[in-house]
Amino acid sequence: MTTARGMTSRRLASTALLVVSLVAHVRAQTDPPGLLTALDPGVITVGDPVRLLVTVSHAADARVVWPDVFELDPFELVDMRLLEPVPEGTRVRSSAELTLTAFELGDLMLPVVEVEVVDAAGDTVRLATDAAVVTVESVGRDEGGDIRDIKGPLAIPFSVVTLLPWLAGLVVMSVAAYWLYRRYRRRRRPDVQVPVVPPRPADEIALESLNALETSGLLELGELKTYHIRVSDIMRVYAEDRFGVEAMEMTTGGVLDGLRRTGVLSRVVADFRQLLDRCDLVKFAKFRPDVPACRDLVPLGRRLVDMTTPDDPVPAVSTAEVA
Repeated sequence: MTTARGMTSRRLASTALLVVSLVAHVRAQTDPPGLLTALDPGVITVGDPVRLLVTVSHAADARVVWPDVFELDPFELVDMRLLEPVPEGTRVRSSAELTLTAFELGDLMLPVVEVEVVDAAGDTVRLATDAAVVTVESVGRDEGGDIRDIKGPLAIPFSVVTLLPWLAGLVVMSVAAYWLYRRYRRRRRPDVQVPVVPPRPADEIALESLNALETSGLLELGELKTYHIRVSDIMRVYAEDRFGVEAMEMTTGGVLDGLRRTGVLSRVVADFRQLLDRCDLVKFAKFRPDVPACRDLVPLGRRLVDMTTPDDPVPAVSTAEVA
């Protein structure tokens, strides 16, 4: 009788443990995902790094979709890396570590970062971090908050004994230089005709640069801003070499005014405006066009070069003509 009762008790205990495990497993799978953030430090000086750790706790069969671009203005993203997922029983902890910095003073609000969690059924849950404040302080202040005084120059000890070796070395170098001058002065060098290399045409340089940019792979790497800066610089250099407009030192409006003063056709000015305005949107307004739209810039630049290339190229200057 005692043996039967013991076996029954063990079976009940095993059954209860199994039920508890199943309940814990089901609860872990059905619990909604959670998000935690850690910001360190909260007070920095201008340009110092800030570490933002975003951690998402989710079911093991779910996945976290991190944003392609983090909009963190007024902060700048220095680095971003995804950490290895950490199992926690039937759940997983996924984390992303962002390194930020700021170049403005005061209490700056860190924007909200949104992530998505997609479960095994394809349902999506959107999570967002809490807003946080980072205090950015200036450098060069003492403990009382006042700007420190400028330190005076350090005094250099002067001694005649220390100066004598330098004077002796200066005298020796002067004598040697004078001797070399007198020696080579007597030698008459034969006249050497240096061939004059004509400058490369502006259209040739521009087309070569556009071809190199087209095959550079910047668009495939996602470097949209660098790509648009390169297109703008190539066409501005072409405007300088071809029309004498100091385009690299001008705004887009100044470049267009300069082109009009040279008497170019109105459609050339219109195409220049279209190309430079599109580049400015990406350079200064943080606009991110799609890749096919970006690829249209190089053909537009080639068309501008073709329309403004002179019919009669500048002839090369020979050495005999110079002599």
